[in-house]
Amino acid sequence: MRVAFTLHVALLLGVFSAFSAPPAIPRTNDVVRYERERPVFQSRMMLRERGDALLSALDGGQQIQERRIPSGIVCALPVPARHWLSITLTNGSAYRIGVSFQGGLVYLPEGLYEVTDAARERVAKVMTQLDEDLRQEIVSTPKPLVYTVSMVDDGDTLSGIARLFYGDATKWRQIYEANRKVIKNPNMIDGAMRLTIPKLQ
Repeated sequence: MRVAFTLHVALLLGVFSAFSAPPAIPRTNDVVRYERERPVFQSRMMLRERGDALLSALDGGQQIQERRIPSGIVCALPVPARHWLSITLTNGSAYRIGVSFQGGLVYLPEGLYEVTDAARERVAKVMTQLDEDLRQEIVSTPKPLVYTVSMVDDGDTLSGIARLFYGDATKWRQIYEANRKVIKNPNMIDGAMRLTIPKLQ
């Protein structure tokens, strides 16, 4: 009898939680600054306009909903967050938020939520801009520099990395020669390799 009662209460709580209000997300006027937690190349700084655009799109939590798993799916692994941000608020506290690359999922302190269809395109646009900011930071850093493969869209190939840094895919051999201790086979690049990007000679 006790087990049945516990199960009944759990089911009721599950039903009610499915319709619970989404958590509140800070508004732009509550923010002192935004910082990038991941991915980070050298600077953690983040443009205020990017953070404001993200929070405006999420509208204080009005544009998120509990994650829905399609019927027939027993277990669904979420897409990992592409960008993690730390937000310092005017009251001195910090708020952490992660967003998937295509802007469909938001990781909040309270859990994982879906972005509504109405806001998804706006959130995805911010994610694209954040990626472009990171890319510009990486390629504008004086060489030589150390770069982690897949930090930005590099194709996971030496030619793709050469195109990213030199604007010329045929310069891949120069990167290979500078990283012979790390790269055993130039046709097999690990997505987490740290490579030295030399100056062009």
